[in-house]
Amino acid sequence: MTVHITNLYGFVTGAVAQTAQQMVAKIGCQNLGMNELGIYAYKWPDEPLESRNARFDGIIASLAHGDTIIIQSPSWNPIEWDQAFIDHINLYPDIKKIIFIHDVVPLMFEVNRYLLPQHIDYYNKADVLIVPSVKIYHFLRQNGLKEKLYVVQHFWDHPVDNINYSITPNNSKIINFAGDAEKFDFVKNWHNPHIKLQVFSDPKQSYPEQNLEIIGRKSDSVLLDELRNTGGFGLVWSEDPYWSEYMKLNASFKTSTYLASGIPIIVNSDMPEKDTIERKNIGIVVNSLEEAQEKVLHISAEEYNQMVKNVDSFAKLIREGYFTKKVLSDAVFKVRYE
Repeated sequence: MTVHITNLYGFVTGAVAQTAQQMVAKIGCQNLGMNELGIYAYKWPDEPLESRNARFDGIIASLAHGDTIIIQSPSWNPIEWDQAFIDHINLYPDIKKIIFIHDVVPLMFEVNRYLLPQHIDYYNKADVLIVPSVKIYHFLRQNGLKEKLYVVQHFWDHPVDNINYSITPNNSKIINFAGDAEKFDFVKNWHNPHIKLQVFSDPKQSYPEQNLEIIGRKSDSVLLDELRNTGGFGLVWSEDPYWSEYMKLNASFKTSTYLASGIPIIVNSDMPEKDTIERKNIGIVVNSLEEAQEKVLHISAEEYNQMVKNVDSFAKLIREGYFTKKVLSDAVFKVRYE
C-alpha cells in the first residue's frame, strides 16, 4: 500500500496556507515514505469537464488499487472542484480517503458562510478526518457532519533548521505580534508606557509614539531569531468578532511560530489548547488584552525563566515535526485498522 498526500502549489507566495501544506507534505514524504500529489490553485470557473478530469487524472496518476490518500484541505480551488476531485478518486477500488482539515473556509470569512453545507458534504466523503481540535469536530457534527473516525491535530509544527540556542529569552516586558498592523485596532490604539508592543508587519502608515515598534515582516529564520533575542511573549489575538469565533475552533500556526522561537505565548481563554498551555505552563491565558498586559508587567524573572524552560522542552516536538508525524501516522492506522 502506498500512502499519497496532496500538496499545494501556485497559491500566494509566503502565505501560511501554502507554507503549512508544504510543511506537512515534506514531513509525510521524508519521514513516513508518502508520495506527493501536487495540486495547483487556479481560477477557471468555466473549465470544461474534460479538461478538469484530465487534470485529475494527472494528479492521481500514481494512485493504485488499495492505496490511501491524504487530502490537505482546502485546496483553495472552489469547493465544487474539491468535491469533484474526491468523487474522481472514488472511481478507483478500495481507496481510503483521509481529509486533513487545515481551514474551514466558510468559518474564516463571513461572506462564505453560505458554503458551509457544501464543505460538510465534502468532509462526509472522507473515511477519516484530521481536525485541528475536538471543538471543530463537534461544531461540524452539529451542522450536518456524519459521525466519523477522526484524529485531532492539537498544534501545528514549525520545523527549525537553525536557531541560536546560546541565547535565552529574557523577561523583557515586551509583547510580540506577528500580524498585519493595519488589520488590528489594538495595534493602532496601543498606549502602555510599561509594556512595549513589537509588531512584525510592513508599515503602511506612521503611528504616534505609544510604546509601539513596527519592525517589518521577516523571513522565517530571521523572525525566529528576533523573537528569541527580544524575549517577552508572543501574542495570538484578534478583535474581529467573526475571526475571534474561528480562533476558538482552529489551531493557530502563529502559536507554534512563537513556541518554536522559544518564547512563551499569550492566548485567549477560549482557545482550543488553552488547557495544555496552562498545564504545561508555556504561556498566559487571559480574557482581555488589559489582563495580558497586567500579567506581563508583574511576572517575575523566576516565573518567566521557568516558562522559558517549559517552552524549550515542549518546542522540541514542534521543531522536529512530531505533531505532524503523529497525526499522519494515527490517521493512516485508524483508516486501515479501526
